[in-house]
Amino acid sequence: MADRTDKGAPAKPDGTGAVLAKAADAERRARDAAWVRWVALIPVLLVGLSIPAGVVLADTGTVVGDAVATWMLGVFTLVVFVPIAAVSLVGAYEIGRPRSRLGRPLASIGAVAAVLAHAMVVFSVVMEVVEPERRDPYSWAPALTPSAAGVVVIPHIVAAAANVYVLFRLWRRHRAPDRDARAI
Repeated sequence: MADRTDKGAPAKPDGTGAVLAKAADAERRARDAAWVRWVALIPVLLVGLSIPAGVVLADTGTVVGDAVATWMLGVFTLVVFVPIAAVSLVGAYEIGRPRSRLGRPLASIGAVAAVLAHAMVVFSVVMEVVEPERRDPYSWAPALTPSAAGVVVIPHIVAAAANVYVLFRLWRRHRAPDRDARAI
C-alpha cells in the first residue's frame, strides 16, 4: 500500500519529484538562454535595420533622417557591442548546458557591460543636445534636435532595460519544484 502524506493523499514515488525538477530546470535554462541571446543581439539588429532605412531617409533633413544617420554611425559602436554580445552569447550557450557554472556569471557580465555601454551612448547623445557648444564642428554625425535625440536614445534605453530584465531573470530565486512546478 502507498504511503500517505499528512493530508491523506498518496505520496509521490521517490523519482517523480526529481524528474519534474530536472525538467523544470531545463525549461527555465532554455528560456533564460533565449532571453540572453535576443537581448545581446539588439545592438546588432538596430544597426542592421538602420542601414536600409538610412539609404532611404538619409539626407532628407528630417528628424527621422538625422536619427537614422546617427544610428548608422552605430556601426562604430559595434566595436564595443560585438565583444559584449560575444560574452553574453557564450554565457547563453553555457546556461543551456545542464551542469555549467559559467553561464549565469558570463551572461551577467555581458548584460552589465551592455547596460553601461548603452548608458554611455545615451549620455553622449544627450550631452551633445544639451551643450551644443562642445560639439565638434567636423563631426560626422548630424546636429540633433531634442526630438531627434529622443528618437536616437529610445532604442538604447529599451536595450538597457532589456538587459536589466535579463539580469533580474538570471539571478532571481526560483521556487522549489515541489511547491509549484509551473512557477519556474
